[in-house]
Order: sequence, then structure tokens, then C-alpha cells
Amino acid sequence: MADRVLTIEDLQVSFDTYAGEVQAVRGVSLHVDAGEVLAVVGESGCGKSVTAQTIMKLNPMPPARIKGGRIDLAGHDIVSASEREMQHIRGREVAMIFQDPMTCMNPTTQVGWQVVESVRLHNKISKKDAKEEAVNQLTRVNIPNPRERARQYPHQFSGGMRQRAMIAMALSCKPKLLIADEPTTALDVTIQAQIMDLLSEMKRETNTAIILITHDLGVVAGIADRVAVMYAGKVVETGTTRQIFYENRHPYTRALLGSLPQTDSSKREPLTSIPGTPPDLLNPPKGCGFAARCKHCMQICREELPPEFMTEDGHKACCWLLHPDCPSAEERGDRS
Repeated sequence: MADRVLTIEDLQVSFDTYAGEVQAVRGVSLHVDAGEVLAVVGESGCGKSVTAQTIMKLNPMPPARIKGGRIDLAGHDIVSASEREMQHIRGREVAMIFQDPMTCMNPTTQVGWQVVESVRLHNKISKKDAKEEAVNQLTRVNIPNPRERARQYPHQFSGGMRQRAMIAMALSCKPKLLIADEPTTALDVTIQAQIMDLLSEMKRETNTAIILITHDLGVVAGIADRVAVMYAGKVVETGTTRQIFYENRHPYTRALLGSLPQTDSSKREPLTSIPGTPPDLLNPPKGCGFAARCKHCMQICREELPPEFMTEDGHKACCWLLHPDCPSAEERGDRS
């Protein structure tokens, strides 16, 4: 059995604003093992990035506030950890690849030196050895002429090369968990594929656990071992990649997959969309967050949060349709 790297149980995170309390994460439970890729998918604003940043305690507190739950990262209690403790945990135990590397790298510092700083922060190593390690890391992520490139600045790198440099920085201290927060959003499809191949290669070489946050299900299919689907601050379905793509049980998961463009031109089916908008998390619904947009909605969906139903082999979904006493589609009067 693989080693459990991360366990999140009933995590609740809110932001206190002038308008009121935004309940961004409302009871998320996840886990990821060594050498495993867990993809977290969902629409913008569903709580994916807030969950990831809470693992590293990067959300400013205040206005952010962890209301409850537990985060165990390689034996560390993240919720109760102080900022001083987190400074030792970040980089060594967990590292993050951000969506836009240009805003996360220092524009006035050479790329190689930024990798050196990361290496020396967590290792007792000389400046000379750290510089050599930085060149080695840039070589590992397939940056051409790494010794020369190490002396260049972020603006002299292309978007794909900046993302590779971010991956080199993240992996420089050999973390047990790597969080990739939409790492391919600003890249063209060819570079996207290269970055995903690079992450797969790094996982195989180092046995690093990876959490991939994305809204692109096409990216998920090629790299993820398991998938967690989030909606309105909650995980509504989890399972293996095959279960999510071919045996999905939650209406939101089906709606997401139904909105993907079809590559088979012979079908010529119109592109579908999910009607309505996500709920306002200043005042979240007391029932299922997807109820207002779901064609299978029943009265209980609006009144009670659905529990988590286990279907098979670790496949879970939170939907009243899975209750053994749920009426048939004809009895429910489902909308077509």
C-alpha cells in the first residue's frame, strides 16, 4: 500500500468581507498517496484554489479563516501550525506551481539564482554547490542551454520555459507533495502537452504525490489517477479517472463532461452548456448546491444536503439520486 501523503477531513474555510462571510470551502475531504496524481476539477469559484492554498497556508488570515477540519501533511498538523513551522514545511514537504509564473517569480533576479535561493533555504549547502544544483534542476526540466539560461531573467523566458523554471524551483527540495494550480492555462496546446508529460516524468522519477487543479478535463484524462469534482465549495464526486469519465454518478459531473467539445466530427452534436450560475457562497443553499441547475432536482435536494454515497471501489458521490429509496425518473418527472 502506498504511503498516505495528505489527508484532508471536513475542511471549512471562509473569508470575512464587508458584504459578509464567504463560505469558500464547505467541508472538503480528500486524500492523496505517494506517486499518485489527484486532479481537482470544477468551475471557477468552486473552491479548488482556496483548498490548495490552505494546504500551504498561503491565504492571508484575515480575511481568510479556517473554521474547522483537519489537514495532515506527511505527519504535520497544518491547521495548528505556526507561520514559522510553515516556513520549514513549504518547499521541503509541499511545493506549488502557480498558474502564472511571471507574477510569482522575481523580475529583478536571475532565474538560476531564484532556484539557488530555494535550494539553500532548506539545505545546508554552499553557494557554489547550490548554483550547480540549480543548473541540474533546469536541465531536468528540459530547459536548453541551462547554464546560460540560469543567468537570464524571467522576462527573457517564454511562457513554457517560465513554467518549466517554476517546476524546477518547486522540485528543487524534493517535496513529498506537489500542487499544480492550473499550470497550463496560459499556454498553447503543444506546450500544455509538454508540461503534462514533464509532470508525469517527474512523478515517476521521484514518486512525488501531485494535486492537479484544473477546469480542463482533457488535461485530466492523460495524467490523473483519481479525480475529485468540486462544486460550490464541496467535493461532489470522487473516483478513479475511468470511473469519473465513464461511470460518473453526479449530475454535475455529467454536465461538465457533456459540455466538452466532441472530437468526432461525424456526430455533429451541438455543444451543450450548463444552465444557470453557481450559487452565491455569501448565502449558500441549505440543500444541494447544484439543485437550481439540475434537471433531476427533487424537493429534498433543495432542503437537505445529500450525504456521501459509496458506489464501488472507492467511487463516491453526494447525490440524492443514489439513495436506495429514490423514486424512478418517471416518478420524479425529470426535465428532458
